[in-house]
Amino acid sequence: MRISWFAPVLAASLLGLGCASNIPLVGDTLSSLSLTRETDEEAITRVLDDVHRGIETKRIYRVLAHVSRTYRDADGRDYAAMESYLNDLFRRYRDLRIDRGRPRIVVQGDKARVIEAFGSTGDPIPGSTDLPLNIQGQVSVYLEKIDGAWRIVEWGNLN
Repeated sequence: MRISWFAPVLAASLLGLGCASNIPLVGDTLSSLSLTRETDEEAITRVLDDVHRGIETKRIYRVLAHVSRTYRDADGRDYAAMESYLNDLFRRYRDLRIDRGRPRIVVQGDKARVIEAFGSTGDPIPGSTDLPLNIQGQVSVYLEKIDGAWRIVEWGNLN
């Protein structure tokens, strides 16, 4: 079984509007209001960070919240197969650790491609015949903006 840190997963955070307000008042008059909006690249980075934390803490639904129900990868996994894969990974390994490089994100409308370098390690549960997990590489992650939130639709080896 091939295991990547991305373990073709990821979950859907709310794409929120971040507000930074500087509201000086002159008497009862509002003199200024500034709003900043999260960029697509920032939202995608937040999604990938949340998936990373979800995997390390073995919170499957934190990961799956960022995965589209239409997910499909080169290994033939769909959303349900990804859920099964993650359950198996979390059951077989403890202390999953992931080191990631800065992702390269390219957004084109409501679609995005991310190239991410990673290193994953994990210890098998005591009494297991599994080997320790030690994988490094790069993955491509494809996302689509669905109902205002970036969701993972595919990921796998760098092509």
